[in-house]
Amino acid sequence: MKRQLLSISSDKTQLSRFSGDKEAWPVYISVGNIAKSVRRQTSKCAMILLGYIPITKLECLSEATRKDRAYRLFHYCMSYILGLFSELSS
Repeated sequence: MKRQLLSISSDKTQLSRFSGDKEAWPVYISVGNIAKSVRRQTSKCAMILLGYIPITKLECLSEATRKDRAYRLFHYCMSYILGLFSELSS
């Protein structure tokens, strides 16, 4: 069985100008051998949206722990999304 290289990307984005300050990290996937110049053109449909990672301000936490918890939440969500590929490949 031949293995394919996958490219996973994410970048914080504003969801809507009309709904206030709602933001998320969309997670995209692409086959790794597609040229960057093609991948970046939305009209080429080279990237597929896997899902959104929520961004929360974590105002219920102290400032000292807020950054660490946001970091952990992001990585937990990414692990969950990528874990689905692990299940599919076995």
